[in-house]
Amino acid sequence: MKKRVLLWLVALALIVPAGVWAQGSANLSGTWKLDKVDPPLPTGRGGRGGGGGGNAYEENVFSPAPTSLVITQTPTEVTVQTGSTKAVYKLDNSLTVVPAGDINALKTWAHWDGSKLHLHQKQGMSFSRDILSVSGGALTVQKDLESGGGSTTRMLTYGKATS
Repeated sequence: MKKRVLLWLVALALIVPAGVWAQGSANLSGTWKLDKVDPPLPTGRGGRGGGGGGNAYEENVFSPAPTSLVITQTPTEVTVQTGSTKAVYKLDNSLTVVPAGDINALKTWAHWDGSKLHLHQKQGMSFSRDILSVSGGALTVQKDLESGGGSTTRMLTYGKATS
């Protein structure tokens, strides 16, 4: 009886990680162009501005609605390029710090929640979380930003760019 229970526990230990790996099966790779922002960005000075790291008018990981995203994906990590900024996310929820040892470094981490990919980033006093999902050829990003005491949440819809 004990051998049977032990055998089942070993089998379960081998099966569960395979199921967790299968959760992250969505392919997000490609160049994506912004189609829709809800709620809309304010118009006028600073309407496209960022919320933290870098120049307020430069698109980066803290921009409220980047006009394009370039995503590359492997089984172990995702790289997202926003403007001139590239952020690397390890899919095991471990922390990536660039440049290492810098107090103002960009810190990133990621994990799958079913078919949705959660990307987290922190730099200085700015924090954001993006939840990415693909459906019907559209990339949807729920972008939660916190910076300087304020916070916003936007739903961004991207379409795949054609060459």
